Amino acid sequence: MEQTMFDTLLGLPLFQGLGKVDLTRILESTRMEFTTVKSDTVFLHQGDLCAGLTFVIDGRAVMETYAADHRWSVVEEMASPFVAGLEVLYGSTRTYLHSYRATSLLRLLQMDKRTAAALTSYFEVFRLNLLNSLTTAITRREQLQWLPPAPSLDGRIIAFMRQHVSHPAGAKRFFISLPILGTYLGEDPRYVSKALHHLADQGLLRLGRRLIEIPNFERLVQAANHL
Repeated sequence: MEQTMFDTLLGLPLFQGLGKVDLTRILESTRMEFTTVKSDTVFLHQGDLCAGLTFVIDGRAVMETYAADHRWSVVEEMASPFVAGLEVLYGSTRTYLHSYRATSLLRLLQMDKRTAAALTSYFEVFRLNLLNSLTTAITRREQLQWLPPAPSLDGRIIAFMRQHVSHPAGAKRFFISLPILGTYLGEDPRYVSKALHHLADQGLLRLGRRLIEIPNFERLVQAANHL
């Protein structure tokens, strides 16, 4: 049982690279709660105050993000293990930027802010893992801001999608209408529809009523280089 607990922690973001002695100290001296969540349960809500870190140990989940006016949203499939709340644990914005919903039975590890601060102070590997996660996310965002403009409407649609997802991989669903997407792109919805159908004809996405479904986001991004 003890070895299983060590393996569980070592498989989680922020704990990777810690030795057995450090893991033993963490398990003996910190307060961490292991819980399970049933499928179709929203276990973190966008806009709620972030009071700590939530590690999804195993199972399947999606991350749901709503626009500020709640007129459209993005749903991203998340591969476990992952950590939620890291980007808003400190700083002036301390409310969750996304909601998280279980799509299967999930095992979670929850850690309050005080425990996260203690681990950051006492364990250099934990601190470096945390900084690496944050700087990787910041760098990815910075790089997106400096990409050259897409020469076609197809490419601009893909660029819009890249700017509004948190992870540039996996399956995504955009719940958005043609008029709203056209407003963001500064284009007539008829031309937006034509461009989306062109991408659908290439097998890069599927279209529904107020829905754009992307089964493989990496493939869509690669296609943007040839548009």
